[in-house]
Amino acid sequence: MDITQLQTFVRVSQYGSFTKAGEQSFISGTAVMKQINRLESELNLTLFIRKATGTELTVEGERFLPYVKQILSLLDTAVEETRKASLSGQNIITVGTSILHPAEPFMDIWKKITTQMSDFQVRIVQLQEDMQSKNREYAMLGKSCDLIVGTFDNATLKQSFKALPLGEYDFGIAVRSDNPLAKLSEITFDNLKGKSLLSVPIGISDTNDQLRKIIDDKYPQIKVVETTGRYDMNTFNQAVEENIPLITVTPWKSIHPNLVSIPLKTDVHVPYGILTTKLPGSNVEEFLMKITRLLQKKSPSI
Repeated sequence: MDITQLQTFVRVSQYGSFTKAGEQSFISGTAVMKQINRLESELNLTLFIRKATGTELTVEGERFLPYVKQILSLLDTAVEETRKASLSGQNIITVGTSILHPAEPFMDIWKKITTQMSDFQVRIVQLQEDMQSKNREYAMLGKSCDLIVGTFDNATLKQSFKALPLGEYDFGIAVRSDNPLAKLSEITFDNLKGKSLLSVPIGISDTNDQLRKIIDDKYPQIKVVETTGRYDMNTFNQAVEENIPLITVTPWKSIHPNLVSIPLKTDVHVPYGILTTKLPGSNVEEFLMKITRLLQKKSPSI
């Protein structure tokens, strides 16, 4: 029995479905079911009643649930207090960073307000999993880090996450350096007529969906090639190897040495900010509240 199994047990009890619990953890419903089956086998207990419409806790499951929540809460407290002990009373906030989700936008702000946040220390954490996970920026929250800087929209916030807005990224088109489009200072949709264009599928990003609607309605000559999910490094390699233009955003301008990112002429922009889980813990909540108050002051120093 491990912590992941216990966390999964709580999620299934909350959402009443292996599939829905999997969506919150960004794993398949089958993977969730296997975790629960293994947990039940190790405990020699039946924790859920399986139905075609979902799951329900058994009597044993209902009795087990409050103890599991207590164990997880105690573990969080233990980790938090242990971290505090090594920093002379300072609270550590871990900020995830990666090639696809750089922490620079937040760190630029942090440098300006750090003297006003002396009771906190920021620790940068490299997210190695970033290259493999299709939902990397969300899957790592609350596990490998307390917060990350990333894009968000209604699709994001329907999940168990919340965002503190910091600004907007601009859309661009990344092309191979020897592509004729690389010579342009700005790309329009007209420039893309008769060409293929790499994009995430519909439903992953509200703002990307807006671009797709513009293309579908007004530029049917553009052939959209959908990725299998969110971008990973293989997506950028594909753009280079197949010489296909790729929809991109501001922080990915220098992500691949053989790609050139050209601004896309559009009124659609991508909100970005600090992303956390909806229940990040008291320290992170306090940290975000203080930052919010400082940003709302609109001080010239920020």
